[in-house]
Amino acid sequence: MNGSIFKRRLPSGTITWVYKFDAGRDQNGKRLYSFKSGFETKGSASEAMRKAIIEFEKTHGKINKHRGILGTVTWGYEFGDGKKAGFADRTAAEAELAKEIERRAAAEQVPAEVDPAFAEYIGYWLDKHASRTLAPKTLERYREFAAYLVRHLGKTPLNELTTAQIQRMVHDLEDHGGMVTEAHPNGRPLAPKTVRHLATMLYTSLAEADRLGILKIQHPMRNKRVKLPKLPKREPAVVDKEKLKLLFDRARTTRLYPFIVLASATGCRRGELLALQWPDLIMTTGELNVSKSLEQTKAGLRVKSTKSEKPRHFVVPDSVLPVLADHHAEQDEDKRLFGADYQDHNLIFCQPNGAYYSPDRLGARVKELMGKVGLNGVSLHSLRHTNATELLRNGVPLAEVSRRLGHADQNITLAIYSHAVPADSRAAAKIWDDALGDVIEVGKKAGTVRMVAHGCTEGPKTRALIGNKRG
Repeated sequence: MNGSIFKRRLPSGTITWVYKFDAGRDQNGKRLYSFKSGFETKGSASEAMRKAIIEFEKTHGKINKHRGILGTVTWGYEFGDGKKAGFADRTAAEAELAKEIERRAAAEQVPAEVDPAFAEYIGYWLDKHASRTLAPKTLERYREFAAYLVRHLGKTPLNELTTAQIQRMVHDLEDHGGMVTEAHPNGRPLAPKTVRHLATMLYTSLAEADRLGILKIQHPMRNKRVKLPKLPKREPAVVDKEKLKLLFDRARTTRLYPFIVLASATGCRRGELLALQWPDLIMTTGELNVSKSLEQTKAGLRVKSTKSEKPRHFVVPDSVLPVLADHHAEQDEDKRLFGADYQDHNLIFCQPNGAYYSPDRLGARVKELMGKVGLNGVSLHSLRHTNATELLRNGVPLAEVSRRLGHADQNITLAIYSHAVPADSRAAAKIWDDALGDVIEVGKKAGTVRMVAHGCTEGPKTRALIGNKRG
């Protein structure tokens, strides 16, 4: 398998090493690559790539090139303990390997394979398939979703699921699928967004059963046959200037102050802020490199790539830099006080002993501060919404706001913050007038008669016309 090692210079001047290797092609024939950065030495990047390739080949196989004695080139593949050679070109070998991978997947043992109950199948799908592609946090959420589905569909044989049964489940979840409370003895209603997430997971798992040949019937959710609740159109919660000032004043004497200030000024996600290290920020220029995120799962904390899996660089407002400089000085004092017990991860935001913050706990602490200044119905994430809304309202181009937020597509930004894009009707009319209004004046032709009322004052033809009109 082809692979390469190269170095990259970060805006801070730090050198980091990156590996990249060929990961085959997607369904449309587009070449795919797997890469990872952040290695301190070329050797560590090389070793990591070697291990990554071994793991990749366990599940994706390996394409080989063979050169015969007479110089004839043929291609083959290896997958698990099997191999096959003699293909005329790489494309043919890759196509046959893809078929073999699919045959192996279909042959994997499924509980009660002839017709498993839904509960057995969904557990198998989560363990054997979803776990290979989903991030740990997403997989945890899917397991929670599965519990909802099993309560309604668990005993039904997979091949007896019907569109009507799934539709009833959707309605039941929407009406009383949540926790039992005093106000809702049969269960509180689930939010439309949650119901749609549950349905999406169900659709995906059934599509996989169809692909593997386990589902013998037509996909019961095909062609949008199941109607899902509509999502209410709501503008994201934002914090106005006066309330934001109150929040800053309340937080100023706490360790959360620099964190809240940077969250407001950049719109970065909670996990991205908690994974920031001092080399990611150039204090002299304000340039910030956001390339990773801290995620909290039941297994603990882990640093992963950003949501879009792409790093982004932008400039922090000048007013924020003195706050971060003071914070850095206080952090140096923490290091001195803790001495050898200090956990130095070089983080911008960390506990007094240098350890990572818990994203969930820190989010709860910020929300508690917000409540103390009368900010209800908002959360830490609202500071991200506030940042985007203010930038758009003040004329920052959509493309730049989208880039700073780390959205994969500008349409995502527009869908969330369309309310903030300036849309002044009078201003729009004036702009058109300034640009093209003179065309109307030029287009007027003196003496041209267009109105009946004007023609009614002259000539015999006009009198005849009036007579016809009167009948």
